[in-house]
Amino acid sequence: MASRLQIGVSRLEFIEPKIRAVFLNKTWIHLGDTSETIKRYSGAFFVEIFKKYSIKYILFKIFNALRGNARPRVSAEDAIAIYEQTNFQDFYFKKGESLEFDDDAFDFIYSEHFFEHLFFDEAVALFKECHRILKPGGVIRTAVPDADLRTYIKPEAVGFPDIKEAFTTPLKHKTRWSVYMLTEALKFSGFDAIPLTYCNREGEYIKNDPNDLKARYEGHAEKELIFNSSYVIRPDSLIVDGFKHA
Repeated sequence: MASRLQIGVSRLEFIEPKIRAVFLNKTWIHLGDTSETIKRYSGAFFVEIFKKYSIKYILFKIFNALRGNARPRVSAEDAIAIYEQTNFQDFYFKKGESLEFDDDAFDFIYSEHFFEHLFFDEAVALFKECHRILKPGGVIRTAVPDADLRTYIKPEAVGFPDIKEAFTTPLKHKTRWSVYMLTEALKFSGFDAIPLTYCNREGEYIKNDPNDLKARYEGHAEKELIFNSSYVIRPDSLIVDGFKHA
């Protein structure tokens, strides 16, 4: 029975096999967009891109495609087979809607580089839903771009990926997260917020090891996921845990 939830899954077939192995089992439910994944394998996808988007956005897509050459390459058939190994569900969240899960259904929720694609009010609404469906002692681990405060690379460009693109563009970043903003959003949603990886207002790059904070996770069932972050694809992201107390 699934006890783990991943929100905003994208391109499982491009994830390194050793990371993908963590997620490819039936203990997880994955919420994402399978149609977008499979569509990217067709020539029609590139025709659509040239019709709809600006040159800057197209160059961004080409850069990502070239960067993908370093990722595991799979056929469309293999990609479909990968998704069939999971409990994958198409997902699009709207504020005011409820996730189709019972209260206290999951031990662990993970999301990497998804919440920046929501407006702040939508993100808080989804965090509240995550609090509802987590069991007491459950944890949500959220990784997003440290858009403005990061000092290890340049801050994120305004309007990423293209300032001219409408906010209805799927890849548009709609919220520029900092550790202060994400922490408060989780607290407002009912969690005890535990910042792990972030830059502060003084420009310090801070990495807290959950193994040094075990008292704050007392009673949690998913120790292999909480105290190990090897499955995080972008470990330098802003990462904050939300702990649901009993």
